[in-house]
Amino acid sequence: MSSTTSPDPAPLEARPASLPRVDVVILCWNDEAQATVASASALASTGVSVSVTVVDNGSDVPLRFRPDVHLVRNGRNLGVAAGRNLGAGKGSAPFVCFLDSDAALDPNCLEGLVHAFDDPDVAVAAPVFHGHRPEHTAGRAPTLARKMARAAGMTATYAPGTGTGPVRVVDFAIGACQLLRRDAFFEIGGFDERYFYGPEDVDLCLRLADAGYRVVQVDGARCRHDARRASRRLWTARGFRHAMAVLQHLWIRRCRRGVVPSTAETA
Repeated sequence: MSSTTSPDPAPLEARPASLPRVDVVILCWNDEAQATVASASALASTGVSVSVTVVDNGSDVPLRFRPDVHLVRNGRNLGVAAGRNLGAGKGSAPFVCFLDSDAALDPNCLEGLVHAFDDPDVAVAAPVFHGHRPEHTAGRAPTLARKMARAAGMTATYAPGTGTGPVRVVDFAIGACQLLRRDAFFEIGGFDERYFYGPEDVDLCLRLADAGYRVVQVDGARCRHDARRASRRLWTARGFRHAMAVLQHLWIRRCRRGVVPSTAETA
């Protein structure tokens, strides 16, 4: 795996050492302008001490960012899972936030998410996105029927999680913005790199649940992220690739649960 790393970013303005430390990882590919907005929103976070790593996943033209952003350049596109794993490995903070390059955090979003980890069983905390209902981006594990209905435009939601308070327990939350407990993330080996583009976020949440952790959605934490539902429709090339990835995910889950033998078991 070929990658080059920029020098360590210049020290940020003095921030209280007592603030929770969060490493924000932004994966981008040919989208410097959007990633610049995403990284600026992370660095403007309040109530936490943030460092930002941008992983340039083989962009056609090398990207450039402000000096307080740690830039990692890959010689080729490694896919979402491998690219995010690489970025997570560059930091040391107890919390890691995976943020899409076209997303932007509200200033108090990370602070609100960090509070969810007062519960030691929580491994993932996700926000509610502006302009979206909670179940648009998190909920019970999606079935094939639900994914097909979303791709066909028949529904925009997932089955809701449990609870009606400010913190809801869900099976998964989309990867546009996920805050994770670092030790839990690496305990299960990070993202499964067999997934190139989707649904590595769902798989990660379900594997954490299998390991005894919980995933929550925090109503008071907010993030902006324009939906890309049109690009996921089945009659587009991108939509077809995503559908194939969903089928791959369902097969991998069946193998892990012993419903069918895994490749390793039959080799």
